[in-house]
Amino acid sequence: MKNLKKIIFVVLAVVVAAIYSYGVWPRAIYNTDIGANSYENTGKLNAGVVLTQTFVSTDHGLCGFSIKLTKLDNQVIGTYNWSVTEADSGKEVGTGVIDESSTENKEFVSSSAQKRGNIKVSFPIQEESEGKEYILTIQGENVQEDETMAVYMTEKGKSESTMKLDGENLEKASVIKLNYKRFNVETFIVFLAIVVYLVVFIKFMYKLFR
Repeated sequence: MKNLKKIIFVVLAVVVAAIYSYGVWPRAIYNTDIGANSYENTGKLNAGVVLTQTFVSTDHGLCGFSIKLTKLDNQVIGTYNWSVTEADSGKEVGTGVIDESSTENKEFVSSSAQKRGNIKVSFPIQEESEGKEYILTIQGENVQEDETMAVYMTEKGKSESTMKLDGENLEKASVIKLNYKRFNVETFIVFLAIVVYLVVFIKFMYKLFR
């Protein structure tokens, strides 16, 4: 009976660890050692202005991104189109809009004087995305003069990236985190290691004080 209980416990621990380890994991394309107070921004992204951010996917399962932006002149922003394409093939893997409704989330504080925060977008999972270069394009479509936004930028991270504003290279990286939906082996191992540690610790304490 004892052996059966042990087997059941081990199986449950592995199953829980596997479930916990499969999910969406973010990775920044910018230098995360730079504090948010040191971020710059692109300035007004008026209608017709094109912002492009080229990046290399560092893992399989690319499924979206979060981007930090700020409202400039008003409490609302107009409509901006975004798209993500494979650099080599030109295949469009995702498209959508960033507008006022995009900022209605807990990570965006429109009521503050700064009116800034993160928005999240998603697209179909790219199973074989590791090592591929992608291009994110953002362009204002229905944007009044007082409905503009700006995208935050800072120093580049370790992965290769290129940021351009209307074709001009900015030598910066947008404050973007790429989202990957995958099984995280590191998390799986750490989770099981914590379980083993707790079991050993509890057994030790039990023997010590019984």
